[in-house]
Amino acid sequence: MVFAQIAGRYLPDPLVLACLLTLVVAVVAYLFPQSRDIQDLSWTNRAGALSRMWLGAVWNPRFLTFALQMCLVLLTGFGLARAPLALRALRSLAALPRSNRGAVMLIAAVSCAGCWINWGFGLILAGVLAGELRRSLALRGVRCQYALIVAAAYCGMMIWHGGFSGSATLKVASEGVTLEVADAGEMHAETVPPIAISRTILHPTNLVLTVVLIISVPLILARMGKRHVEVDDHEADSAVSHAAAHVRTPRDARTPADWLNESRALSIAIALLLIAGVYAAAVHGEHGNASPFTAVLRTLNLDTVNSLFLAAGLLLHPNLRSYIAAVTEGGHAIVGIVMQFPLYAGIQGLMFGAGLAVAVSEGFVGLSRVLSQSAGLPVGGTFPVATFASASIVNFFVPSGGGQWIVQGPIMCSAGQALGLPIEQTVMAIAYGDQLTNMVQPFWAIPLMGMTRVDARQFMGYCALLMLLAAPVFAVALICY
Repeated sequence: MVFAQIAGRYLPDPLVLACLLTLVVAVVAYLFPQSRDIQDLSWTNRAGALSRMWLGAVWNPRFLTFALQMCLVLLTGFGLARAPLALRALRSLAALPRSNRGAVMLIAAVSCAGCWINWGFGLILAGVLAGELRRSLALRGVRCQYALIVAAAYCGMMIWHGGFSGSATLKVASEGVTLEVADAGEMHAETVPPIAISRTILHPTNLVLTVVLIISVPLILARMGKRHVEVDDHEADSAVSHAAAHVRTPRDARTPADWLNESRALSIAIALLLIAGVYAAAVHGEHGNASPFTAVLRTLNLDTVNSLFLAAGLLLHPNLRSYIAAVTEGGHAIVGIVMQFPLYAGIQGLMFGAGLAVAVSEGFVGLSRVLSQSAGLPVGGTFPVATFASASIVNFFVPSGGGQWIVQGPIMCSAGQALGLPIEQTVMAIAYGDQLTNMVQPFWAIPLMGMTRVDARQFMGYCALLMLLAAPVFAVALICY
């Protein structure tokens, strides 16, 4: 396939890409800063200010905390997916496909559905299932396009921000949005009350779009696959996937420490404590007259997701020793995040501090107005699509959904309200743009690459084609919102 060949030839390793993006943004910020404070500095002082800005963002405690939360999402998700019961279910699922295309369709559907529920869970589940599918097909003598299977495992990241772990939607559901509003020529801040998920995640348009994507994406990826594969694009792994080893000490040789290491009661107690804490935070939080279900959804954040993943993993593993063995097995999946997240935090700091992200956003706002006036198009159609396009570009440099919302959200929502458009439409435009270009930004594919041992260059071409096909679908959904 042409796109796969292009990606294989020109797409560098994720860490190399992060370094190149850092240099590009640094040069643009130095030569063309959009912030008045930076513009007024001399060339020498400007270099010093940008350097301090970048280094401060790299080691910003908030971003480092967020990076650790990301790592825990992946590790707890891996521990859950590698629990004996979950692994048996995955192996049963992996035994269903009888062909290369069938395997692609299955894993794409699982990835999309899983990432819509929670991006960390869906990505890890699909990554583990990819290995089990290759193993199952190899045992039956069926050859597969493993790179395409990995692309299918990653495709759920094109749906996640419209689901229950979406950063922008959950942020506005809990905190609302702070807008810059003009009043008698003066600008002042105005806080919009929290926007319920019934107007974003559970809005009929978003639900219809999600169903369409969950059905169509597996079919599209399957069409990219070969009906008959003569030679596997990856040699089948001879190592049989297995649950985390749980070696029990002989009963007559056990010490008190062994009893504690193999105690199921201890892991159950910690799991129940975690669940009780999440429940208490949901029920006794400040949610007004919200129903218990809505209250739970409003408390969904990285901390609660990690708590629930950890609790579920502890309950499904026989003891803490088994759980830590499973989590350790997935430790290599977080290496890329640990090394690259500070670089992307630095990029975000430069784009925000030098005014580049604001300039991109405002440029697309102006473009939507020009198109509306010159072509006679309704602003309700041009502005959401322009917001979607700007979010797609910013996401390539700031792949964190939460970080991108902090940079873009207030700007675009303020412009949308000034045009008389629903704020939730703007929120979803940013969410859709953020998730779309994940298909050509390999940052979130790092854990998947660690689990499957497949390089981004080998599967990103399929994802790029999928992105191009999906872009107009998102645009139409926004216009109909």
